[in-house]
Amino acid sequence: MFDAVGIVAVLGFVAALGSEYGVLSRSKAEVSLHLDPEALSAGFREGVSWHGLYREGTKIGYSRTERSRQADGYRTEHTMVLPVPGLSGTQTIAIITELDATFTLERFSASVRDGPLPVSASGRWDNGAVHVTVKGLPGGEQTTTLPMAEAPQMDQSFLPLATRKDLTPGMRLSFTHFDPLTASESTAVVEVVGPEAIDILGESTDALHVRQELSGQVLDVWINPLGEVLKQTLPGGLLAIRESEAEATWGSL
Repeated sequence: MFDAVGIVAVLGFVAALGSEYGVLSRSKAEVSLHLDPEALSAGFREGVSWHGLYREGTKIGYSRTERSRQADGYRTEHTMVLPVPGLSGTQTIAIITELDATFTLERFSASVRDGPLPVSASGRWDNGAVHVTVKGLPGGEQTTTLPMAEAPQMDQSFLPLATRKDLTPGMRLSFTHFDPLTASESTAVVEVVGPEAIDILGESTDALHVRQELSGQVLDVWINPLGEVLKQTLPGGLLAIRESEAEATWGSL
């Protein structure tokens, strides 16, 4: 709700969420801005959300995020369509994350297609390490194991943050962030700015404003109590705004 989003920088924020392009056209219900008590109690809801992607007020792309339940946890599919930097045409960025019942990362896959350098990665968290295989980079397929003290997070999932009950303005939290396409980790810091009303889909909506510091960049994110992104500033001067499917895809590419 998973960014996203040059490509490595974008994945730094989406890395904010079918790795096939057809995922964009699946018929799925768009989730409402309004949260029902059942979803709030569960801390999760299934469905699809769309975002328009803007630079300096001009729409340049869009994204689609689908959340679903699995037998033992949750799955997020985040797909973005953006222009290829410096070239004509578009590229599709797709990230799939699978979380366990406690919203901890279990498996992931990511891909960049249609651009000048198609690349894909897949991996899993197991026994204190991330095991990842990257294909499409110079030098051929690369397999890496990265020991980590805790399961990393990928930016398109703000579920672990949103479900905390002790959040207060000024609180700063640090976590391990993982970029699947470069198989690299870094430390991200999230500061809780506080509750804020923002205009989304033609109405004023209550949101939690958080500020993320990652790889020397400061990015602002507004989420609802389920961790679904309502608005987000992104690397490269991009802004993602929650819209309906028709609004997000119209006039973008």
